[in-house]
Amino acid sequence: MIEIENRHHLTWACQRATAFVLAENDWRASIESQGVMEAVWLVATTYHHDDGSAPATTLNTVEGSSRDTAVHNLLGIHSADVPYDDNDTRFRAYIRRLNDAFDRGERDRETVVALRCERIPALILLGFQPHVSGTTGFPTAVKSLVALRHVDPPKPWGEGPENESLADEVLDELHRRDLISATQRDYFAGSCTRSEAAAAHLPTDPVLRASQIVQLFTTDDDRVGEAIRVAVTSQSTRKRITPKLMNELATALILRAVADDPAKVDQIRRYLRHAFGKSIHRAKWEATGRNNTQLIQAALSEVTLAIGTRTEEPGPASVELAVRASYPLVVSGRLNADRGSSNNDQPDRRTPGEVLDAMRRSEHGVHQLGQALYDFEANLPLRAVDEAGNVKQLADGSADQTVNDVYLRTEFPPPGKAKAPRPGDTPTDRYLNGLAALGRALEGVDRTFTELTKIAGDDGQPIVDARGVEPRLTDAWREMLRSVDEEMVVWARAFRRAHGTRSATKADSFGEEETEEDDPYSDVGDDDWDGGNDVGSKVAE
Repeated sequence: MIEIENRHHLTWACQRATAFVLAENDWRASIESQGVMEAVWLVATTYHHDDGSAPATTLNTVEGSSRDTAVHNLLGIHSADVPYDDNDTRFRAYIRRLNDAFDRGERDRETVVALRCERIPALILLGFQPHVSGTTGFPTAVKSLVALRHVDPPKPWGEGPENESLADEVLDELHRRDLISATQRDYFAGSCTRSEAAAAHLPTDPVLRASQIVQLFTTDDDRVGEAIRVAVTSQSTRKRITPKLMNELATALILRAVADDPAKVDQIRRYLRHAFGKSIHRAKWEATGRNNTQLIQAALSEVTLAIGTRTEEPGPASVELAVRASYPLVVSGRLNADRGSSNNDQPDRRTPGEVLDAMRRSEHGVHQLGQALYDFEANLPLRAVDEAGNVKQLADGSADQTVNDVYLRTEFPPPGKAKAPRPGDTPTDRYLNGLAALGRALEGVDRTFTELTKIAGDDGQPIVDARGVEPRLTDAWREMLRSVDEEMVVWARAFRRAHGTRSATKADSFGEEETEEDDPYSDVGDDDWDGGNDVGSKVAE
């Protein structure tokens, strides 16, 4: 029994409760896709009104309020109206219309949601038998029962097991929709033997298996996307299927091929989920059956063409190469995610995916990604290579140089940063060290310029805007910057001549040679480019 002032008082209380529940525990997306799957607990409740209105009795949820609130919201029902709606004839007619719609096979959203939400599994608490020596009453007993679920609930699965469960449900849903075969489902789930995979013409190499899983979770196929959405919302309250979630689900399946110490596997999981960056989700690529050599040659051709045509995006082969190489680099501990600030010698805070993206955009990086695949396949330590793809030696020549996280981040820095200084004194070493020094100087100029613009005067506004700078300084600085800018344009053209399509033959993905005559951009000279509106910009768009 509950005492209230009047019906309006109950409406006000329900509106506040609904807003709170939907903000804290919104199950609408999940229930809309499958209905309520777990029974709620109900207790018969009578509302008595202080204004003298007749009492109203209904079933109230004592556990499951979030599910019930979501159902009412989806159906457009105000919870406060339920105790007072006693029009039995109208309700029966409504249910009859829904049954007829079901028989006719109607599948519009409103009908499907109503069919899923108008019936909720429930357990009705009818009474309570107290202990002979106890004083606990029915309300306290109900609260204790509910507390087992909410106050002291079972231990959460944790992020890893949760993603494992969701990933399995995704595979089941894809199979139910005939988007993958039963063998593929077992293969992706890690429950398929090597002989079974080979018999089904599926790759037994864990690197290739990983790339196929990543493709599955990054495809732009709407049918796959809808299956993933249904599977995820059936087991969670997630409303948005984000790239981050896709990476986590793919990682959960990929790591089923890694047999290692559980703590090590958990660390790999935390790093590998950051290895699939934005370009992998945005680009059109696929996990092909090309061997490593063919894939590397195709990626080199794309990078060469991209340099010659000023294209931002090399192409699908370089994306596939980065996806493949992410497995050996992360699993072997050569590329890590952000390790935090404590005892951290990482040169930057880029994700593994951002480092891999920088690598696939240069010939040196493609060679390094390829070497990681070769060495991992041969069960060798992952070795460093130079710009031509030759394995580097240690300074004393005693052994091959291997790669690690710091090396990869300094050797393949983000845009605007040069490579790490070289310890040698060859012309190439001095050239690279000079680039690094110039980069640091320009970063210092940019940093100092920004700091100057933030110096505020007595009025709180940037003082440089009010006082300005003497022309004898600005004129000289602008001339200096103009000269540097012009030289950099020349340097960029020289780089394209040295590394672009006009100076190299290109092997396509099938290992065939393509000459300059086959290049659609080979007849475009450096002077034909219109800065900011060139072919490269259009291709990138």
